[in-house]
Parts: sequence; C-alpha cells; structure tokens
Amino acid sequence: MMGAQGKKKGTAPAQRQAEIEGARLFGKHVSKTKGRLLLAVTLVACALPVIVGVRLWEEIPEIVPTGLIGADGKDDSLPRAAVVFGLPGLMCLLDLLAHIQLLANQRRMTVPKPHVRLVGRWGFPIISVLFCGGMTLQSAGRAWDLSFVAPCALGLLLLLLGSHMWDCPRDSRISLQFALAGRPGADWDGIHHLTGGVWLAAGLLAIAGAMAEVSWAAVLCGAAALAAPVIGIWRQR
Repeated sequence: MMGAQGKKKGTAPAQRQAEIEGARLFGKHVSKTKGRLLLAVTLVACALPVIVGVRLWEEIPEIVPTGLIGADGKDDSLPRAAVVFGLPGLMCLLDLLAHIQLLANQRRMTVPKPHVRLVGRWGFPIISVLFCGGMTLQSAGRAWDLSFVAPCALGLLLLLLGSHMWDCPRDSRISLQFALAGRPGADWDGIHHLTGGVWLAAGLLAIAGAMAEVSWAAVLCGAAALAAPVIGIWRQR
C-alpha cells in the first residue's frame, strides 16, 4: 500500500509536466489578445448564415420541414424565424461556451479532451456556415451546390490558416519561412501577424459573399490572401 502511494507521488510531477507540454502542443495556450480575436471571428462566422435567411426571407415558408421525425411520429418542423435566426444563434451560444471551456482548461494547465479540441474553436463555425447556411438556402428552394459550398470552404480554410499564421512560431511546419529565406533582418512576427489578420478578414468576407450571393467576393478575397504576404515582405525592404 505504502509502495503504491510512493510510486503515485513519484510519477505525479512527471505526469503533470506531460499534461502541460501536451497542452502547449495542442495549441491550447493562446494570448489574451488572440483568444479575444478568435472568439470574435468565430462568433461572426457562426452568425453569417443570418445573411442568407434575411435575403431570402420571403421565399422561406413560415413553417420549414426539417425531415426529422418527432416523438409523435410527425415531422419536427421549425418556424421560419427559428431557421433564420435561431439555429445560427444556437451555434453562437455553443461557440461561446466552447471558448469558455478552453479558457478554463488553459487556466488549469490541462489538455482539452479530444471532442473539446475538435469543436472548441472551429467546429461550430463550420457547422453553422455549411449546415445552417445550407439548410436556410434549401428551405427557400435554392440549390445547395458548388457555387455556395466552394466560397464557404475557401473562407473557412482562410480562417483556419489565418488563426495559425497570426502568431506563427518560427519552428512551425506551416509558415512563410520559404519566402523569408535569405532575409535575416525580416520581421517574422510582423509579417505573419499581417498575413494572419488579412486571411482572417478575407475568410469572413468570402463566407459573407457566399451568403449574400456575391460571386466575385471569393475571387477578391483569394487575391487579397495571396497579396498579403507579398506586401508584408515588400514592406521589410
């Protein structure tokens, strides 16, 4: 009994250090500034499907069939307002709760559980943009096709890359290191901060353009994303 207790006490510090290192590895530790930025960006992304609902309000029936069967055997339909505002609002609430949970984990220096890491920062924005936006579009009799999905996917990808690039470490596998090779005096943090910020803004605008059915928005956002690192490097000359 005493031996088991002694062994437990001996391994506890090592296990604790492993948890802390694992937490850093999974990107849980973020600055307060980045934490606020990610919360704001993800909340906006979750709310963007409201645009398509407001735009197509008159084309959406007052009662929208969901295809789900309730306990009474009838279709579990939703009112129009619930589809347009309620579902994106629910995603915003869940996103906020997930960020609060991640912050609590960070304060305790513990590794988030797999499902928390999965949906914590980006799961709900992805669900809201693709599912809520697509459901609203289909409820208005519009096609949930490539012209809608492609710019949404581009926007979500830019959000993911922008959040990483914003404070990208020098040993990261995904960085602008190839473009900064041979530039020992270049401001690594400044260039990545600029690129990440532009990509985050471009991601939101690309998604908003898809919701508003502005076909050229994704092209413009893609061009801005490509230009951002070039401009950042040019400013270092």
